[in-house]
Amino acid sequence: MMTNSQPSPADNDIVLPVCAIFRRFLKKQGLKFTTERAMILDAVLAKQEVFEADQLLAEMRDADHRVSKATIYRTLKHLLESKIITEVLIDSRQAHYRTTFGREPKGHLVCMETNQIIEFPTNELSAIADKIARENGFEPVSHRFVIYGVSPEAQKQAQAEEADEE
Repeated sequence: MMTNSQPSPADNDIVLPVCAIFRRFLKKQGLKFTTERAMILDAVLAKQEVFEADQLLAEMRDADHRVSKATIYRTLKHLLESKIITEVLIDSRQAHYRTTFGREPKGHLVCMETNQIIEFPTNELSAIADKIARENGFEPVSHRFVIYGVSPEAQKQAQAEEADEE
């Protein structure tokens, strides 16, 4: 289950620098900072959790923003290249993204039955990952942490289905 919380006041502080970074990135690529790209950037920065491109498109259309699927995908590609968002490798069927600029890294719990995604802080894990990297002569750049399992809700559902079959 992916939700879209309202940005916190601290998140509002990152919008202007991110906008400037994205404008500079586009300019270096010979691209323009269009109204559509600005709307997509705003929508992405409002996301507090992991999201999918099609989900973003549907939400923008529900808000009466005229934006094409191709523009969403191209803009997400530019946001990835400019390091404003990152791709979260959760499954092989669908790309998931999360805003990284100005935000703490997060780990993800993924339910294999319901596709529910729960974010959790990774402060302790980041320290361990950095320690392991340095012990092996690596300069750590980033890491991802995903736990795949079955959520309590899916476990209860499976138990209820088993009880009905008996």
